[in-house]
Amino acid sequence: MSNQNELKWKPIPSLKSEQVEELFKSFYGVDRKSSIENCTCVSCNSQVSENGFREELSLREFHISGLCQVCQDKVFGFDETLEK
Repeated sequence: MSNQNELKWKPIPSLKSEQVEELFKSFYGVDRKSSIENCTCVSCNSQVSENGFREELSLREFHISGLCQVCQDKVFGFDETLEK
């Protein structure tokens, strides 16, 4: 994927209830929607890019949880992680 396409990527957080948003905030200390919109991981605060995910499923998970590929791997138990 080219840098031009990277500039156009605007992640859109999935819709969650107010209670779920508060739960995420209590876990990570940051607003899930803002982190996703700003392309940062809710857990490690690293910058996230569209092509930084292993597959489409992981990219979709970012829009749900706000977790980068490395943090998804830690949470879901995947042994091999992408180098940052």
